[in-house]
Amino acid sequence: MTFASDRQKQGCGKLKRHLQMGVLAGMAVLLAACTVPQSGRYFVLSPVPPKHTIQSGVVKAVLGVGPVEFPSHLDRAQLVLRTGQNELYLRENDKWAEPLEETARRVLMQDLQDRLSPKRMEAFPWNSRDGVNWQIAVDVSNFEAQPDRTVRLNAQWKIVDVSSGEIVLSNHFDQRIKPASGDSAAIVAAMSQLWGQFADDISTAFTQ
Repeated sequence: MTFASDRQKQGCGKLKRHLQMGVLAGMAVLLAACTVPQSGRYFVLSPVPPKHTIQSGVVKAVLGVGPVEFPSHLDRAQLVLRTGQNELYLRENDKWAEPLEETARRVLMQDLQDRLSPKRMEAFPWNSRDGVNWQIAVDVSNFEAQPDRTVRLNAQWKIVDVSSGEIVLSNHFDQRIKPASGDSAAIVAAMSQLWGQFADDISTAFTQ
């Protein structure tokens, strides 16, 4: 009776050890899966060459760009698509390589540089030693793919005389482009094209 009991205890001990090893092995697999990096793509806006040279009066001026403000639902890592009037969809694996505000401001500065050839460009915020003559401030309401499969840019810009603080000119820009496809790369390419058109709209103000 004692011998049988000992064998039973040994069997139970072995079974318990096997179960413990199985649990540990399962946890190891789960931890390994958690440490595998998620696949995804990262995007930035790109400058768009001007279609024609603009003869402006700012070749000796310093232009300051910013702030360039986006609503918080757009200023996030993921690419945002509008699927309805009150509904958005986030493409979790398609993200901006830098904050949208930063890529937008940097590319806008390059687009304006290529179109206006000012003495120098400065990014907001700047200080009095930077000698900024004209400030270009931007407030974006929409900059995303739409339910009708277009990409929309809806934004307000204004030009401020830094010496007086006076708003000398402002305009509302609202345009759409249909991307080549619904792929995120095509959507971002269309966004870059729209941002270039936005720079065209601002640039023409300096010829008036």
